[in-house]
Amino acid sequence: MSTRARDAGRDGRFVLLAFLAALALRLAPIPAATEHGWRLLSPDCYGHLRRTVSVARNFPRVPFHDPYLNHPDGGVFIWPPAFDLLAGGISRVLYGASATTEQVIRVAATLPAVLGALQVVPLFFLARRAFGRRRARIAAAAYVAIPAAVLWGEFGHFDHHVAEALNLLLVLASGAWAAAAPPEARLKRSAVFGSAIALAVLTWQGAVFVAALGFAWAAVALGEGAGAAALASTLLVAAVAALTLPKEPVPFAFVSFGWFQPALLALGAGPLLALAAWRAPTRTRRAFWALCAAVALAAALPFTRRILDAVFRGGTYLFKEGAGARADDFADGGFLSYPPDFLRLVAECQPLVRGWGTFQRAVRELSPGVLLVPLAILVWLRPAARRPRPPLRPRAAARALVALFAAAVLGMALFQQRNVYYLSIFAALALAEGLARVAPRRLRGRARSLVPAALALCLVVLPGATYLARARAFADGPGTDFLDLLARLRALDPPPVDAARLPPPAPGEIPGVMPPWSAGHYVTALVERPSAADPFVYGWRRQCRLFTATDDAEAFAILAGARCRYLITANLTPLLPAYAAAAGRAPGPTAAMFARRVHESDAERPVPFLVRMLDSRTGSRRPDGSFQPQFRVFRVEAP
Repeated sequence: MSTRARDAGRDGRFVLLAFLAALALRLAPIPAATEHGWRLLSPDCYGHLRRTVSVARNFPRVPFHDPYLNHPDGGVFIWPPAFDLLAGGISRVLYGASATTEQVIRVAATLPAVLGALQVVPLFFLARRAFGRRRARIAAAAYVAIPAAVLWGEFGHFDHHVAEALNLLLVLASGAWAAAAPPEARLKRSAVFGSAIALAVLTWQGAVFVAALGFAWAAVALGEGAGAAALASTLLVAAVAALTLPKEPVPFAFVSFGWFQPALLALGAGPLLALAAWRAPTRTRRAFWALCAAVALAAALPFTRRILDAVFRGGTYLFKEGAGARADDFADGGFLSYPPDFLRLVAECQPLVRGWGTFQRAVRELSPGVLLVPLAILVWLRPAARRPRPPLRPRAAARALVALFAAAVLGMALFQQRNVYYLSIFAALALAEGLARVAPRRLRGRARSLVPAALALCLVVLPGATYLARARAFADGPGTDFLDLLARLRALDPPPVDAARLPPPAPGEIPGVMPPWSAGHYVTALVERPSAADPFVYGWRRQCRLFTATDDAEAFAILAGARCRYLITANLTPLLPAYAAAAGRAPGPTAAMFARRVHESDAERPVPFLVRMLDSRTGSRRPDGSFQPQFRVFRVEAP
């Protein structure tokens, strides 16, 4: 057996072992997440669940306009189709066109763990090509157990973020592969790189930043192949948009999938296609690339102003708090940017480091490797800096690609901690870089890789043990009592129609529910009724006005205008001052606000137009010793 074949076999066995270890860690929450019925981790998971059930029953149709969002007007799903199409397609294969929510939730809960474990495969091959086999093994070993990677890819965390991280790794690995291609294979490999970029954009609408960075790097590293990458990504995104987007208008925005994404890609592809025409070796290829450049620019240039406006709004959201406007930035059934006063209340939109406590948390969640990322970026850029003229050498190009994305992702994560699932990739690579440099050089044979890999695992697991334990305990999931309350509401008043039927009911046709905004996706997925407020920010300012109203007539007018049959309340006292500010109200005592007066009352009719129907079985003790339910459900009636 040749040395190359022997090394390939060892790499295959190592990657398989790493995948199985990663899968075991990510499946560890199964007992906690299924003990009292299958649960998903977060509100957005239930938004994906509702959409996935619809895909499973109506495959391959992916809903965008949904009358159950933004009740009673209807709203738009902001997500691209790929993630829900994958989960819905699997559910359709397993359970058929009559798949139930209870069946689909099993696919939804399991899929993230598989996708999360698969991430170690492209990570290893990317690192091996860019940094060598030793660093690849160290990085893969570390990534298996980095808490941020585990938490965002664990069983039950049915959100597209796990697919985002996998897609970014596919982009990086395919880019490094394309840079190392011989001339005769460069265009095909570059097209694969572009396809990986398209998959990223079709999974998360904000992944246009991946396209921007990938296009910039391709212009320097891939030569004529940059045109192939730009063409493949633009055509794929445009084709999927044409096949899945509805005829009705959808928002042209960074924060929502629509025609903005293919238009932006076409605008960015134009210069790369022109560059490919300049670098092409034959007249025929030069003519082809020139024609493609002309078509791309002709399609995109008329929309340049709208594209740049959406890019500004999106960039501001990505790195800061919003577009800066006080009024809601809304058009075509969805948001163009999110209200800054809303984003200030969302934990994952806060900066990664705001003091010593959050600094410690970042190191524990991401491993000490996060501290090495800035230094590693400089080290990875050094080969390209020594010979900056294109074309870059393959390994220098691969390292520059990793450094470019590491710098961008580090900046994004520092502004918004939600990006830690991206940053965990580069923390693992930086940790591998550091350990490979400080590990004793006297080590030989397998010990030369295994000892640093074992040390990497220790540096990840020991500080991150608390967060790994939280993941295993499914500590951040919704309480079973809350889910039981919603099940009781559904049984009390069953939905009048199948929530996945085609054609869907008209907006406002079915009486809705007014919950706290964070519970909106639970309502649409589990109660199967329209929600008047949800995590897409639909109805958020309206619920702020409702919950902080001091005049019962105003509160009833809001509920009647929203066509709500039910109201769900919770202990919102800590949030009421911020809600009052968002509603444009002057500061005042929270005890006089509608949310507290209704939720804390034990009367069957706390106000003339509400009848208490259900109480949760869990709660707290008031100072007088009486029981305060954590959640309550009221029926809205005419006073």
